[in-house]
Amino acid sequence: MRQLSILFACVSIAFSLQAQTGCPGCVVDVPPGLAADTLYIQDLPDAEKGTYYDQDISFRMPMTTTPVHAVDSTIPSGLTISKIEIITVEGVPPGLHWQPNKWVFQTDTETDGCVKFCGTPSVSDTFTMTVRIKATVFFITQEATFPLKIYIAPKVVNTDGFTMSNVTGCGSTTVSFTNNVPSGGVPGFTYEWDFGDGTVYTGENPPPHLYEAPGVYPVKYHATVDTAGFVLESITVLEVGCVDQLGVGKPDLYLLINDPGGTEVFDSSPDVDNTPLPYNFPVNLPLGSGNYTLAVWDEDSGLKGTDDPCGTISFNILSNDTLVAGDLTVVLNIVHEVDEIMSVDTVIVYPQPPMPFIQTPHGLSACAGEDTILLVSSAGAGNQWWHDGTAIPGATDFIYEPSESGYFQVQVNTSYGCTAISDSVLVEIHDLPNQPVFVNINNSLRLADTMSLPASYALQWYNGDDPIPGATGFRYCATVSGDYGLQVTDLETGCTNFYAAPVVYNPDFDCTVGLGEAPLAALGIFPNPVSDVVNIHLDRALQGTAILRLWDVTGRLIATDHVEAGTDTHTLSCGHIANGSYLLEISSGDFRAIAPFVVLH
Repeated sequence: MRQLSILFACVSIAFSLQAQTGCPGCVVDVPPGLAADTLYIQDLPDAEKGTYYDQDISFRMPMTTTPVHAVDSTIPSGLTISKIEIITVEGVPPGLHWQPNKWVFQTDTETDGCVKFCGTPSVSDTFTMTVRIKATVFFITQEATFPLKIYIAPKVVNTDGFTMSNVTGCGSTTVSFTNNVPSGGVPGFTYEWDFGDGTVYTGENPPPHLYEAPGVYPVKYHATVDTAGFVLESITVLEVGCVDQLGVGKPDLYLLINDPGGTEVFDSSPDVDNTPLPYNFPVNLPLGSGNYTLAVWDEDSGLKGTDDPCGTISFNILSNDTLVAGDLTVVLNIVHEVDEIMSVDTVIVYPQPPMPFIQTPHGLSACAGEDTILLVSSAGAGNQWWHDGTAIPGATDFIYEPSESGYFQVQVNTSYGCTAISDSVLVEIHDLPNQPVFVNINNSLRLADTMSLPASYALQWYNGDDPIPGATGFRYCATVSGDYGLQVTDLETGCTNFYAAPVVYNPDFDCTVGLGEAPLAALGIFPNPVSDVVNIHLDRALQGTAILRLWDVTGRLIATDHVEAGTDTHTLSCGHIANGSYLLEISSGDFRAIAPFVVLH
């Protein structure tokens, strides 16, 4: 059986997804070329919190134990697997649902199947689910379990400007932000964050932000990167007041630029012969703060000291466009490159369902077999019942009838993956007291086993359906034939049990005589059941000679014997007695003990 258990666990890998209604319509898609008798299943992909998950997982089951033997040599090879049944999977992450294309597979006709796994997981973690299946080998059906893991990653959203984590929540969520355009300590970076709930932030790295109310929150990000500075890319000369000294052409222009301190920082030499206007001079000069000086010259003699000035203009980083000074007109092309990164993403906070509560219209305690306890959830849909901290498979109705004692809760699950769980209630289902079997000894109806009574009890004898007034002891004297019964009540729990048997009155005996017998004493019998000789132990030595009587369950006297005074242990041969249940009685004037036992050869 150990090997079969291992086999079933191995075979159950083919059903690594539990089946839960809510995701119908999976498509079987096993790779071509697989052997007919093989063991194959696709991997279970990771999920992401807050992101809808929809995966079809296909599998092929083995028809015999041969493929399993190849994996585990302790499994015997060549045994036929006739049927595999998906039972359930416990511990499915909140928000996920599943459903197979079928529940029971007769492996001689069909071995391929699939499961659709879908929903929106609401919790990020690694979950270990418990898969339960039943497999049949040689008409032996055995249930097996094995773990199945699925990883649900935290919700992460990437944009050009920023990344958020934990972007969905139930009732509230605390979102963390990562700036994808960090400054690295370089000046020239500015940031604006709008969290969508009326809160803004202007720093580089905002702290985690708490969204406290359900809603849809657009998060807006604006980064300005101003690190390139100002660059004078070019100067276009439109007009000059100077002329060629010889009057036989145009001026031969060149440019000089001094910084705010008077230092020359640019010289466009050599000059441009017969400069055609307008003319563009490339510069590419980084500019700082303060006023710069641009001088335009006409080269005439080859010695710059004798060149003719064509005009001077003062400018700064804001002097982009056309400048005029006398007869000189120029256009400055000052470039100031600024990057603007703007991104928008969304945080969603779903309503947290109210905590459900459990109604108990018939109370929380009952006797075994009564089926009177009813647990009713305050939520009409989305329920999952729990017993002692474990989800009860298939218990998803708003009503649940517990069949065992323990602490029960109900969890409500919304369509968007949020959950709430109730306080626990303690259900107590009490065992019934032992059935009060009695025997008929010469019209005296006697409780067979007084030691099995509850610690606190009450007895009531019946004739038919009617209780017999005052008949509440271990014995009752029948004076007429009838169907007699005895009811025992456990006074601590209120639970009862009943035994009835037909009694034929024997007029040869008057059981009303001798009712003043000594109280019952303890009587030990071993072994029990007995096949040959039974040892009878009394709790004290007899003061006088006693009579031993052996009765069957119908009240028929089977055997008698004498027990000598001073005896505390006596043996009785049972080899000649037929198999069955019997009642042994030892009585004398000051002593009486009774005990049941079984003969089994």
